[in-house]
Amino acid sequence: MDEKLLQKLDSLLFIIFVFFSLAMFSNNNAYAENRTITIPLGASNPHFETEAKFWYEPPVLTINSGDTVTWLNSDNEIHTVTSGKGISREEFAQGTMTGTSDGYFDSGSFNPGHSWSFTFDKAGTFYYFCTIHPWMNGAIVVSTTIPDYATDAQGNEIEKFPIVKYTQGKEVEADLTWEPHVILTGEQITFIFNFYNPITSSSLMSSTPYRFVIVQNGTEIFSVDDATQYSGGYKYFVFENPGPVEFKLEKIDNTNLSTQFSTLVFENPSKIKQETPIIQPARNLALSQAVQIVFIGPPIAIAIFIIIWAKWGDKLRKKKSH
Repeated sequence: MDEKLLQKLDSLLFIIFVFFSLAMFSNNNAYAENRTITIPLGASNPHFETEAKFWYEPPVLTINSGDTVTWLNSDNEIHTVTSGKGISREEFAQGTMTGTSDGYFDSGSFNPGHSWSFTFDKAGTFYYFCTIHPWMNGAIVVSTTIPDYATDAQGNEIEKFPIVKYTQGKEVEADLTWEPHVILTGEQITFIFNFYNPITSSSLMSSTPYRFVIVQNGTEIFSVDDATQYSGGYKYFVFENPGPVEFKLEKIDNTNLSTQFSTLVFENPSKIKQETPIIQPARNLALSQAVQIVFIGPPIAIAIFIIIWAKWGDKLRKKKSH
């Protein structure tokens, strides 16, 4: 073959390789996003006529679980981003200067022009504030993306049920399925399993003792000893928490034979606490007038009463005496 033609083919193959590599890389990162929240100039100002319309822009951000949020400090003051509840303007006016952290995330102090990032790995509504300026409040609403197919603990799609696994020396074939295939917290899951003998043409092993174990986040959350019947083994379980889980079949046929499976448990959308946060704007003249009425109104009313009483009090007392 011509040498120039070979060089062209090599170049073409290299381009195709690069193209598919980039495509695969893009797909692996397409599900998680990076979002930015700006701390604007004037956000540290507790007064109502501040330069900043909101303490954080946007004040409420909706994302998916697995997304990363970066806070950029564009103010001229040091700030923190701390999960929990800050204080209101009314509380600040009354002398309260401390919010309440819930411990989920805390940036620590970061200077003007600097940023801090956090990846949200669970769904829900999360409020946050600045510990230095606790009247600065914001919120993140995190949703969960649930696939319409089952996956293993690493997120790889499980293409077929039952899942077939073998013990280490292939002495026993273990078949496991669960219904529904996509596991959500708070829902009862049915586990169905059978054991087969690969040596004798995969004949069903009935009345086989076993131990069924569920491990989540490194902790054993369920364990039972039982034996299969002619129709196999059945177990039921309700997961309280999301995350990767392992299913272990141990002590098969009263031996040390075992095998294991894995999947992901997802937070049930109907049980996620998601509320619509209401965040007061930093610049709020209407609230300023309301606060003035609350705090200035009563002293003015008392002063007017004193003036009227000083002027008309003697006359009123004389009328009563007559």
